[in-house]
Order: sequence, then C-alpha cells, then structure tokens
Amino acid sequence: MFAVIVAGAELSGPLDRELLSSADLLIAADSGADALSALSLTPHVLIGDLDSIAPLTRDALREAGVELIELQVSKDETDTEMALRLAVERGAGRITVLGGLGGPRLDHLLGLILLLTASWLDGVDVRLADDRHEVFSARGEALVVGRPGDLVSLLPLTPRVEGVRTEGLAYPLHGETLFQGATRGVSNELLGERARVIHDEGRLLIMRYRKDGKGR
Repeated sequence: MFAVIVAGAELSGPLDRELLSSADLLIAADSGADALSALSLTPHVLIGDLDSIAPLTRDALREAGVELIELQVSKDETDTEMALRLAVERGAGRITVLGGLGGPRLDHLLGLILLLTASWLDGVDVRLADDRHEVFSARGEALVVGRPGDLVSLLPLTPRVEGVRTEGLAYPLHGETLFQGATRGVSNELLGERARVIHDEGRLLIMRYRKDGKGR
C-alpha cells in the first residue's frame, strides 16, 4: 500500500497533485491539511495535536466526516512521526512525506531525517520530498531515479558505511568506506535516469537534488 503524508512545514513549491491522487492512504499531519485544502483535496485521516491547523480547515474536515486522531500537545513524538507510525500500522509499504523538509523548524527537519533510521521503519520505503529534493535511507541497496544531471549525495548516518558501490553516477564508488564527519559522498551526479547504490555495514542517507525544481 502506498501512503502519502502531508506535514506542516513550509512548502518550497506546489504539492504534486498527481502524487497525492495516487495514494491509497492520504494522511494530513496537523497543518498539512491546510495545504491539501488549498488544492480542494481531502485527506483520509487528520492526525496531530491541532495546534497549527487553521480552525476553518479543521471544522470543515470534521463536518466532512474525515477520521480525526487528536493527540496531546505534550507528547514524546512529533505529529509527523505519529503520522508515519499510523501509515505503517495500516500496512503501508511505501510512504512519501511532503511538507517535511521546509522551515521554519530546523529541529523538526533534522528529527525527521534521523527518524529514517528507526527500526520500526525497516522494510518500509520512506521518501521525504519537496519540489527539489528526495531524501531516503538506502538500507543496504537503493535505486535512485531522476534526470541526468540531478545531484546525488551519499551521507553516512552511522560512524562508517562500508563497501559502498554505485552504478550510474558520475563519480563511481567501488567498495569504498564512507565516514561520518567527512563530505566525500556529497554532490555526485546522475548520468542517466537511474543509478544504483549498494552498501554493506552501516546506514546510508541518499539525497537527490533536482536542479530545475520541476517534476519528480
């Protein structure tokens, strides 16, 4: 099952209506519902402490009978983490999170990126995306899909990531070790529309950057 979560960070560009329409499960995390409302789209579920959603949006979703999961303001998880947990509990094998990479909260951004290492997300393909970026964890092997010239960075989330091999990138790796605290894996480049990344021990973060900011 494919789930899309719309989080409440500032959006750097318009939401992808085609992507939203393809979701089997569409979840709004708090004020992410406002971005959906602007497109006249209705989520299947609204989850959050509802401290930032516009009251008119909240009331309209309640009147429409949308499933509402209201959380306590004082809690140990962010609204976006709870939305991810909900998607996994309901059987999502693929999840795209929109509205999670913008401002103004840098702590939320870093928290969400590090959340990709959570053990309960093992076996789930989670992508954080906006109009220019796609961020995800390789978990041993990953396919990077984009356009020729897209920038691809490989960033260790553990002290070292061993045996990194790549195909389809301008600067190939042939079993090297990437170290946390170094920038060797930054700013590689897609040669075509696909690249493959494989690694051994460690956890690797992949970031793809679209230079033109258009399309997926």
